[in-house]
Amino acid sequence: MRKLVVLCLAAGLALASSEQWIGHRPAMCRPIPNPQPGVFPSTPMSFLGTSDTLSYDDGMPTNNWIWYEANNGWGMKFISPSDNVTLAGALIYPVGGDVTNKAIVEAYTDDGPGGSPGTGVFSDTVDVTPGQWNLVPISVNVVASNFYVFYIQYADSSGHLAFGIDAAPNAPQHRKWRRYSGAFSEDNTPGDWLIRAVLDWTPQDTNGSAFRFATTVIDDTLPDINFPIRAHVKNLGSSTLPSGTPVRLRIAGPGGYEYQDTVTTTAALNHGATAMMNFTPVWHIPNQPGNYNIKVWTEAAGEMYPFDDTIAWDLGCAKWIDYFNEATQWIRYTWVAAERAVQFDPADFSLEYPVGVSRARVGFFNSPDHPWLDTSFTLRIYGDDGYEVLYESQTLEATPGAPAAFTTCDIDPVVVIQSGTFYVAVEPGTGGFPSSYSDTLSQGHSYTGSPGAWAPYNYGEFFMSAAAQGNVGVEEGYEPGIKSPNLRITNHPNPVNDLVTLKWQVPSRMPVSINLYDATGRMVRNLYAANDKARTGTLTVDTKSMAAGIYLVRLETSQGSATHKLVIQR
Repeated sequence: MRKLVVLCLAAGLALASSEQWIGHRPAMCRPIPNPQPGVFPSTPMSFLGTSDTLSYDDGMPTNNWIWYEANNGWGMKFISPSDNVTLAGALIYPVGGDVTNKAIVEAYTDDGPGGSPGTGVFSDTVDVTPGQWNLVPISVNVVASNFYVFYIQYADSSGHLAFGIDAAPNAPQHRKWRRYSGAFSEDNTPGDWLIRAVLDWTPQDTNGSAFRFATTVIDDTLPDINFPIRAHVKNLGSSTLPSGTPVRLRIAGPGGYEYQDTVTTTAALNHGATAMMNFTPVWHIPNQPGNYNIKVWTEAAGEMYPFDDTIAWDLGCAKWIDYFNEATQWIRYTWVAAERAVQFDPADFSLEYPVGVSRARVGFFNSPDHPWLDTSFTLRIYGDDGYEVLYESQTLEATPGAPAAFTTCDIDPVVVIQSGTFYVAVEPGTGGFPSSYSDTLSQGHSYTGSPGAWAPYNYGEFFMSAAAQGNVGVEEGYEPGIKSPNLRITNHPNPVNDLVTLKWQVPSRMPVSINLYDATGRMVRNLYAANDKARTGTLTVDTKSMAAGIYLVRLETSQGSATHKLVIQR
């Protein structure tokens, strides 16, 4: 067990609500010197029928990770190529082992919540040879389900048997997992775990599959840059996959953005053969912060099993700014004050005003010693005075993890900072005290308390980030600053023919009216009127009964107006 230092944060507070833990991370990483790929049979002779190996890694170990405590592990989710397969075995790549050479291998079906690990179908403690691939026989029938294979650490870190990972993550989203303190969660460790699944099954005649990205899968990047998309496809069918088989790309983004492309295979692929597909021209990410969902899939003629055709991942586009340092020692800190916050100064990150804040994220940890009673929390953004609320989320659910798992909140509409600083703050639900992380180097940016009563947090900087973009540009009909009212239509493209979504923003709290006018200037109808003095709003309008033509949507306030053209087509 790790040695923990316990500090009482405030005199007179009950220890259960004021403990702070200082300790090592639950896991540590070390480079692998001169990795050896090892030797294993591609078609194990101990298995009958047709054996195939499913994998996401590139075959070259780069780092090894080890948990401080036993019975924690890492796993990969595999998409079954048929509704009836035999999981014949697993290939794992342990590292080290000068004390023990034992490992635990487990398999689960994906019938847990949201497709997470559910029913355990295999568990065995095996002797392994570190520094090479090890084949672990399993022989479990999997029917109408995807499945997981996990490596579970047999001993604590003093046992010195770690586990291998490659350098770059290429697995699609929701494929890489961990088990910590008996709970499963998705894993964000850079790279792909060296775990493979060996199948015994009868393939269909035609089964083309996109199975991994060749592009490094990352969570976030910057808007307005070129971003190449590449993917590996594989022929899982018994018949040859012909040259010219289409492979599609679709990217959906904020404001109705959509991008599509198609490439075709340039050579015939026999059973088990793979090809890398490079989409050209290179995709240029729009200058629009937000989330972009990227999907790649095969469209083989006569496809007989479409469930393994598609891979996807979500790419966030914005510059994340934060003050914490993950490389330092971490503090796991339970809730004491009503809120905790980080004050951001855009000048510290060379961002020029106006600055748009489109997302925020917070690192949480579910301590087994102090389990959460409630995972809910609210995220807020305060202005320079630390008091005015610029944004308040709906009730969110924290994602616990070890190391820290970040819960991300999309901020819509974007909060625009014209000058000064801003605060990102979180407040827990009334029934629980979720632990959050900080580092151990205070720079004077983190606070606890509440608006008007913030107190410096002097132990470090909280794990909070904001996705921010400087020099926020001007879109057609939309001024992102808040010095004057603005209005935008989020449908893309415009014209529309059924529903249209309007988003508006005014510089201060004031009555708002939104009216629809025809091309002659005659008011067709009032769409919205409110005296509640809200600063932002979203409105969806049903246009199916309206005649085709050009209309004007006008936002009207006591301090000015904003107009946007709306085209309806039939």
